[in-house]
Amino acid sequence: MAAPDPGKAAIERLIRSRYDTPPSAIGIAVSGGGDSTVLLLAALDWAEATGTAITAATVDHGLRAGSAEEAAQVAALCGRLGIGHSTLTVDTLIDGPALQARARDARYAALVRWAKAANLPVVLLGHTADDVAETLVMGLRRGVGIDGLAAIPEWRDIGPVVFGRPFLDLTRAALREMLDARGITAIEDPSNDDERFERVAVRKAMATLDLDPLMLARSAARLREARLSLARRTADLAIRVVTEDRGDLILAPDAVEDLRTREPEQLRRLILAALAWIGGAPMPRDAEQSRLLAAIGPDMAAVTLAGCLIRGTAEGICFARETSACAGPMVLPATGKGVLWDGRWRIAGPGGEGRTVGALGDDVTKVPWRNTGLPRRSLMSSPAVRAADGTLIAAPLAGLAAGYDLRLARPFSATLRPCGPLGD
Repeated sequence: MAAPDPGKAAIERLIRSRYDTPPSAIGIAVSGGGDSTVLLLAALDWAEATGTAITAATVDHGLRAGSAEEAAQVAALCGRLGIGHSTLTVDTLIDGPALQARARDARYAALVRWAKAANLPVVLLGHTADDVAETLVMGLRRGVGIDGLAAIPEWRDIGPVVFGRPFLDLTRAALREMLDARGITAIEDPSNDDERFERVAVRKAMATLDLDPLMLARSAARLREARLSLARRTADLAIRVVTEDRGDLILAPDAVEDLRTREPEQLRRLILAALAWIGGAPMPRDAEQSRLLAAIGPDMAAVTLAGCLIRGTAEGICFARETSACAGPMVLPATGKGVLWDGRWRIAGPGGEGRTVGALGDDVTKVPWRNTGLPRRSLMSSPAVRAADGTLIAAPLAGLAAGYDLRLARPFSATLRPCGPLGD
């Protein structure tokens, strides 16, 4: 009796960890390298056994000569296997700092668009234990905390698309053995030998130290469990010491000094979660975090950071949206269909040609804002509907509803759900 294929078994285990019944169709991200080629072949075996339809996509970043030809080679392989294939392109990427990170972001964005258009709820990626180990070492080099050292997650939701990584317990060497056994030659990306890229330099340094990627990946997995425990503690604390008030967050004043003394890491996590939920900006630098942690308190002067306005009040420390950081005006559909504005507010209501939604700003003086119980500076960043000529029509939070319905896209508690490094 033949031994079970490790790749197929890994996909089966991953899908069962999330779904009682496999999705009717899934996507496979295939660069043409060894890891993703094994993923494609294993997914085909698994799909034939489960009746799941699969289709593949290759992202051509256009960063080097030959990338289009490599995508065509993947398309040809898929054609021989009877698998549908799409080549996805991204906006021009300019060589320079953080090129691999920018390419990664563009790649995920392209895959999300493709999956949504093809009605694919799941896209599988070929990350391995080596990727987990490399990410851990890269984090150690930069002095990051536990959030940056925790293992790459098996599942990652990006909008409506779920990305799954079935091979995180398999090494790159093991996958190459599977590929050799099938007699298939993978594409060798020359950038994988370019030590200008941090991941490549780390990979080569690890090889000279004879570090076992499985052992490093195991350490990263344990750090992920520790991170989950910290996140659960933060969520429990938030229930007790944070109040959500129509888009603002109020941190209880007595909790600040208590946490600063007994659990400074939890105070930091609460503050960062508040900034992320309200501002949606990248995490502030360590120095900026330290300055805010030192200043925060009921008597603090108002400061802005990461798209947020933070100030001390009689009720506690108030976190609100910074008006100048809000998204610009967005056209409302004439049909009255709702839109998501500023990444956090869903607004819907009466239709009309040329209407836009944007920050209320100085028009706060035109509405009965004092009757709302919210601070003026908070209301200035709240959504307002205007006519094509700029006339104020509605400001639902500021006492001028005018038939418009306004809701937050997600509660603060959703921000407290942890996720690991995105990976490449």
